[in-house]
Amino acid sequence: MKIRVVDGRRMTDRAGAAEFTGRSEHTITIQTSPKRRAEGSRWPAPVPGPEGVLLYPLDDLAAAIEEIAEASRARVHSITLDGDPDELIPALEFRTLIDAKASTWSKYVDMSKAAWERGEDGYLPRPDLEEPAPKRGIIRSWRRQRVEQWINSRPGRGAGAGPPVRTEEAGPTAAKYRRVMAAIRKDISEGTFTPGQPLPSEAKLGTRYAVSLTTVRRSLTELHHEGVLIRSSDRTMVAPDTPPHDG
Repeated sequence: MKIRVVDGRRMTDRAGAAEFTGRSEHTITIQTSPKRRAEGSRWPAPVPGPEGVLLYPLDDLAAAIEEIAEASRARVHSITLDGDPDELIPALEFRTLIDAKASTWSKYVDMSKAAWERGEDGYLPRPDLEEPAPKRGIIRSWRRQRVEQWINSRPGRGAGAGPPVRTEEAGPTAAKYRRVMAAIRKDISEGTFTPGQPLPSEAKLGTRYAVSLTTVRRSLTELHHEGVLIRSSDRTMVAPDTPPHDG
């Protein structure tokens, strides 16, 4: 991911924004457009950079992803599928549950195959059973309990397919505060921050690590609990004897 510093702010291009947020470049273009932003997409507006390249502030992207994740967590489903939780259900029943047309379902399957080959869930969860069809193709089935759990993790009003709800503990932007904690420990071990030295302001740390103030504050709180940092009046400082960290 290419990072440029413009007016003291860390920024990246569209490809970098896609990598940073775990979205496609097309999604970045759509969600940051004036129309979508006016509709409340929460995404930041791009900033014209050198040579006409549009740049995206990393701290604003991080804040947007946190807001979107929080909104998604508040809109998950809660359904119960009757029957044996380990019973296998066919694709037809699955797609009926998420109200997907046959053509849409086929698209979801195609978008999931690469992840399935890696043994992971994709746009749809990985099938629990795949068998050759009598004539051609593959018959796929899923355990009822897994389908229920998957549907209940979907964002939005409907139970349609899509990536799982992004939280602080999952996804490309997962546990940002943990990554910031690791980065601060690294800076301490390399002498960028020394024992007894006050850390930069939360705003500067947010810019340095390309995260929101909320993430910075949680990182500092966790490191304080671990004894890596101490607080003196209104300053956060590296502890005189910073304990080693395992892992």
